[in-house]
Amino acid sequence: MTASPSAPVAPPASMPQPVVGLPDPGERVPPLAWPTAALYVGALVLFGVEVYGYLVAGWSPWLTVPLGAAVTFLMFSVLHESAHHAVSTDTRVNDAFGHLAMPFVAAYTTFPMLKFIHIEHHRNTNEPKGIDPDSWTSEGPAWQLPLRWATVDFWYVAFYVRRLPDRPRAEVAGVLTMVAAAAAAVVALVAAGHGAELVLLYLLPQRIGMTVLAWWFDYLPHHGLTVTQRQDKYRATRIRVGGESWLTPLFVYQNYHLVHHLHPSVPFYRYLRAWRRNEQAYLDRNAAISTWFGRSLTPEEYRTWRRITDGLTDGLTDGRPGGADGEGRRPAFHPLRVRSVDPLTPESVVVTFDVPDDLAGEYRYVHGQHVTLRAVVGGVDVRRSYSIVAPVSAQTLSVAVKRVDDGVFSSYVTGELAAGDILDVMTPTGRFTTELDASQARRYVAVAAGSGITPLMSIVSTILEEEPDSTVTLVYGNRDRASTMFRDELGDLARTTGRLEVHHVLSREADPDGRVVGRVSPELVRELVAEPAGVHAWFLCGPASLVSSVEEAVASVPGVDPTRVLSEVFHTEPSTSAVDVDVESAVTVRLDGAESTFPLRSSGDTVLDAALQQGVEPPYSCAGGACGTCRAKVVLGRAVMDQNHALDDDEVADGYVLTCQAHPVTEELRVDYDA
Repeated sequence: MTASPSAPVAPPASMPQPVVGLPDPGERVPPLAWPTAALYVGALVLFGVEVYGYLVAGWSPWLTVPLGAAVTFLMFSVLHESAHHAVSTDTRVNDAFGHLAMPFVAAYTTFPMLKFIHIEHHRNTNEPKGIDPDSWTSEGPAWQLPLRWATVDFWYVAFYVRRLPDRPRAEVAGVLTMVAAAAAAVVALVAAGHGAELVLLYLLPQRIGMTVLAWWFDYLPHHGLTVTQRQDKYRATRIRVGGESWLTPLFVYQNYHLVHHLHPSVPFYRYLRAWRRNEQAYLDRNAAISTWFGRSLTPEEYRTWRRITDGLTDGLTDGRPGGADGEGRRPAFHPLRVRSVDPLTPESVVVTFDVPDDLAGEYRYVHGQHVTLRAVVGGVDVRRSYSIVAPVSAQTLSVAVKRVDDGVFSSYVTGELAAGDILDVMTPTGRFTTELDASQARRYVAVAAGSGITPLMSIVSTILEEEPDSTVTLVYGNRDRASTMFRDELGDLARTTGRLEVHHVLSREADPDGRVVGRVSPELVRELVAEPAGVHAWFLCGPASLVSSVEEAVASVPGVDPTRVLSEVFHTEPSTSAVDVDVESAVTVRLDGAESTFPLRSSGDTVLDAALQQGVEPPYSCAGGACGTCRAKVVLGRAVMDQNHALDDDEVADGYVLTCQAHPVTEELRVDYDA
């Protein structure tokens, strides 16, 4: 879905402004966090196994004590979620989990007390231990650290006692009652001769579990960081990377503890998703990162380590939005929340996305650009490109989707997608646009069929806004009135501006407005457009057969500049291979500075398909030669494309190919996505 041939790109309305506030994590507290509930049930079962194993089955304490320590660690995770109201939107349900988990963590105190102390840690992260209670685990000489981890709850008690006069009376009464009850229970058990069971089933496992908790929840995320929460929340807590496949479940996602401090109400099992959603924003803010082994990483080192390219997130290049045309950063997917899905016609909808403030610059677009949507539908990763329909002045990310017979993605969007859902959305790309000049009075002609109107909605409205003396003629083909997308909007635009002339062409019914009946054709366009040589720019969008026939006819008119005839195709016809040789080629693909080499026969898969099978993840969208997202440069050897609806003659001459259509025809081929 990219213009051919290329045209100058209009600059964005304004440069992106500095981001204020936290990035939107994209996650909310659910009515009930089922994974947290399952964690509680699992820990409860584990405690039962520990008790049964020691008292009934006669298991060795070398087995039961670690089980009990795991119970303490897991129950604290539930307690921790409750303290941040991340278990349920219902306060009673949320607090119930906190009260139920508390006895397995520290039976001698109460959930409200621990919640108060923990929130003090969040408010005062990395302050001295008299202000941030968790600093107890990091202060002092190295030899003391294990002892400090093992006694962190004792410090919590001392911390709380100092604040007794300021705490609510009911809370203090509850704490004192629980302390008295716990002491009485210990005395009773010892007096009854069950002191050994108390130690081996509870006190020793609880102390080991508390030690691990202090080490993992407090020391590892914060030690060595001198910046406080008030000074820089992105540098007051760190994430630990490496070994995530086992560290993340083993330590209940707390290796991404920074996400928790930035967004405390996000459930623990969503930390990683929130990090991935805003990874670039966190890196841009110099987030604290270290490896599992403790080596600190700068954001640049982390990007290299993750094989992330800086070009994906740098500022706009040359004042232009990013794109697949090499003019700016390479397009990248981000998960965006659907704001609304509004019916347009009986078979089409308009989908609008919420773009977080920190991604606003990434999604700044010019008229005529498109985005690629990606989702897993029926267990299959599916992606489709759709044009942005809003004018540039709105900077609203809206696309129109028309249901296609047997269309997997369009059926999903029009039938199942709802407000609040999350879709992966690629940053805007495409060159189906032209430079505008408010001082000029120009004529423009647009020709569309069916859903080909979608990029023209942004193009036409932006032209009429930014060039107040220019006019637009639109020839728009559809089956009937009911299937005509944006019919009312186009009518309103024509009436309010007086500079838009719309010719509706209906193939299956007579138009009561007296418009043309039939199909859009080169002959009809020539009939409806007077003095074609005086048209400043033509925009043609629709099926490949229509676009190519009208493009050829218009370009052949004397006085028409072929470089001002811009086209975009929505649907490409299957093509036969253009390869007339069969060679075994060694193909090397360069992406984000890394190279991968693999064998590929010229009569086999395309370069893109082969790269994907090798685990390389180059950018792509339509895979039909229409959008230009998979564009790369041949730096050695030669490749032949089956079809090309996106690259102009100059790009092809410079060695660029659409890798979704390219086959190697030399014994060695090197293509560079970074070029």
